[in-house]
Amino acid sequence: MKLIIVRHGETFENTKGISQGHMNSQLTLKGIEQAKNVAKRLKGIKIDIAYSSDLDRSLNTCKEILKYHDNIKIIKTQILREQSKGIFEGRTHKERNELFKNDKKPFHLWHPENGERLIDVWNNVNHLIEKIKQNYNDKNVLIVSHGGPIACILTHLHKKKIEEFGKYLPENTAISVININNDNINFKIINCNKHLD
Repeated sequence: MKLIIVRHGETFENTKGISQGHMNSQLTLKGIEQAKNVAKRLKGIKIDIAYSSDLDRSLNTCKEILKYHDNIKIIKTQILREQSKGIFEGRTHKERNELFKNDKKPFHLWHPENGERLIDVWNNVNHLIEKIKQNYNDKNVLIVSHGGPIACILTHLHKKKIEEFGKYLPENTAISVININNDNINFKIINCNKHLD
């Protein structure tokens, strides 16, 4: 199986350092251009099926990519959504981080009020990846999602602990391409966005 993993294009909130989580934010004009550029880069790679977060910023990036691929089904799922930041959605990362400092828990166990823990995103998204591996072991699968879930997937596939997920956070429309054959995992590209140069 070939996994092609892409983060969504830029949103207004990205430019302002605002936590989005489950907010249904939209791509900026630059974000739309980024999606067009990543679509052109991927047009030569066969895609059999696509999974996307059901939030517009991911879904619209996915649709842009699939303009070069005929009759590809998109499976929209909340599992690929960004971590819910609860009361911090719509507020800056700086505000969130200031309040997080007062909590004694490690970040992946921190539970923002009305939100979810990163460990829950990790468990859900990696369960989905294992299911995809079983169901599409001879297919090329596109996944379009958000920074947090993608970092969780890449950390898991590298057989690293969740505490290291920060090393795998992608920028907007960064691509990872991974060949998986049973337990043999070959990372061809990791978080590359040279198509934006």
